[in-house]
Amino acid sequence: MSSKIFVSAALVSIALAACSKDTVKPPVTAHAAAPPAPAAPKTEEAKKDDGERVAQAVTDLLGLDSEIVRACNLKVDVPATPAGEAPHFDFDESSLSAIDTSVLAQVAKCLTTGPLAGRHLRLVGRADARGTTEYNFVLGAHRASAVGQYLEQQGIESPRIRETSRGELDAKGTDDTTMRDDRRVDILLDG
Repeated sequence: MSSKIFVSAALVSIALAACSKDTVKPPVTAHAAAPPAPAAPKTEEAKKDDGERVAQAVTDLLGLDSEIVRACNLKVDVPATPAGEAPHFDFDESSLSAIDTSVLAQVAKCLTTGPLAGRHLRLVGRADARGTTEYNFVLGAHRASAVGQYLEQQGIESPRIRETSRGELDAKGTDDTTMRDDRRVDILLDG
């Protein structure tokens, strides 16, 4: 019996010893970071990529076709407001703000006497998810119409402007801030 206790005690001791051993990992050697290489002059392709990134950022901000942003070289002056609020509408409104008209005036000039002269536009009115589907389609249409009327006053002939509404169909907002992004008119080149 004592040999069984001795063997059992030996096995327990071996098991405990195996569990208690810390595994030793090789030390991690840190390599000194090399100083960054001086920036090489940007190639024309890199400049084009930068321009496309800027155009995409403005496109996201304004709901404007990236080709319009690039061709028209749009400038946006947004005074002390979050960048995403530039051309968006207030809740249940279809009135244009001063920022909206500033951007739209540049678009109109570009489409009347600038690089996109003669091109056609599609205006897509949008709304946030509050209200009925029918109401939001009408509100989106009113917003598209407000933009269309302003562009016509700036010299773009009405046959070159097609207005549509998506209402709340693509709305993603879940609070006041993100719902504001849903209340807009996208301005796209048509054809």
